[in-house]
Amino acid sequence: MRSSFRDFLADLETAGELQTVKKPVDVRDVSGLIEQSPKALMFDALEDYPVWRLAGGLITSRKRLALAMGTTEKDIPTRLERGLKNPIPPVMVDKAPCQEVVLTDPDLSSIPYPLMHVLDGGPYISATLVVSKDPEFGRNVGSYRLMYRTPTETGIDLVSPSDMRLYYQRQLDQGKPLEIAVAIGVHPFDMLSASYKAPIDLDEFAISGGLCGEPVPLVKCKTVDLEVPADAELVLEGELLPIGWTADEGPFGEFNHISGEVKWNPIFRVKCITHRKDPIFYLLQMPWENDWLCAPVTEASGLVALRSASVHPVAIRSPVGSCGYWTLIASIRKRPGEGKNALLALLSVAEVKLAIVTDEDIDIFDPDMLDWALTLRMQADKDVIVIQGARGKHIDPSTRAWELGKGGLPLSAKLGIDATIPEGLSKKSYQRMRHYGKDRVKLEDYT
Repeated sequence: MRSSFRDFLADLETAGELQTVKKPVDVRDVSGLIEQSPKALMFDALEDYPVWRLAGGLITSRKRLALAMGTTEKDIPTRLERGLKNPIPPVMVDKAPCQEVVLTDPDLSSIPYPLMHVLDGGPYISATLVVSKDPEFGRNVGSYRLMYRTPTETGIDLVSPSDMRLYYQRQLDQGKPLEIAVAIGVHPFDMLSASYKAPIDLDEFAISGGLCGEPVPLVKCKTVDLEVPADAELVLEGELLPIGWTADEGPFGEFNHISGEVKWNPIFRVKCITHRKDPIFYLLQMPWENDWLCAPVTEASGLVALRSASVHPVAIRSPVGSCGYWTLIASIRKRPGEGKNALLALLSVAEVKLAIVTDEDIDIFDPDMLDWALTLRMQADKDVIVIQGARGKHIDPSTRAWELGKGGLPLSAKLGIDATIPEGLSKKSYQRMRHYGKDRVKLEDYT
């Protein structure tokens, strides 16, 4: 049976990773409480929202992400890669828990929108699964934050290059709106699939099915020609207005740990709200949950790129210090010239700015070993690659995106470091010292 959002909550509780708060809480305080907790939190009672419960901080560690994926922490990227290689198409159902309550006179203020950060431009929904369609390219699923504006409208962050941005631009060129549906409270498999930059002709719900091992059940929306996960907690149906990037949105506490600038974005007008009878709102706590969800997507993309370049990867990681997004570090089973080939492959991944490649004898999860390889296997004039004018990201302040005007797309430079054994040197040049007698004598025999 497919795992749902509630199944994941149950798994967290069984593992001792979820704490329940019984005392009623002001929704404006939940983010601050989550930030203080070493565990994920479930709030059973929200002041002024008697129908709702709220869960947050669910994936603020790699351990919890591994729990969600049913694997070990080091095997997360290969687990995701296997799902990508074995997609399972979704199936349609007639009835769904996410449509137990249908509100065709929508009021977004009836939903426990949280205020997350001190400088935010308003309350935000961060844990979104946004579905759209294009007549030529078909269905797309992504994740885009929503800022409350009015009881029927939100801002939506659509500044970065994405398939849905393309879909919206194609509609905008005809003066037409783009229908979208936003699901909140879905399993992490769905969230990971939405975050993965899949080819435009690959259905992200099929990726989620591959991760889960069975089809994702979808249900037809009530007011738009779109489908959403049947087991979601909450769904917002509506359209992006054909106004382009003209409405102010933000600031927001971004996944780069910085309170971002005001952006210019489209407006999402909600036509219908559907949800479960006893709904749970999911507050995806920025930045940590976003960072831990980003990392496996970046890592799996790196594995795919390396294999496409005929390079044999041994291990890969996108450190949380780079927000799981801007850096890729990989160890490879190297053949002549493949250090540079591996760098070029890794730097092709989305907005990755820094790539480091080592040999398979280096544990890339040990920062001291990585520093040793960088120190002794790299010469800056031979082993560093700099690429200018590549795709950037608005929330990277170094791109100076604010200078581009409304709807502009920033550029970035990329850096690659080859920390593999230099060509022409043997492994004997790097034979690590061993202390005489270490394997023969035992200290406890002398103390």
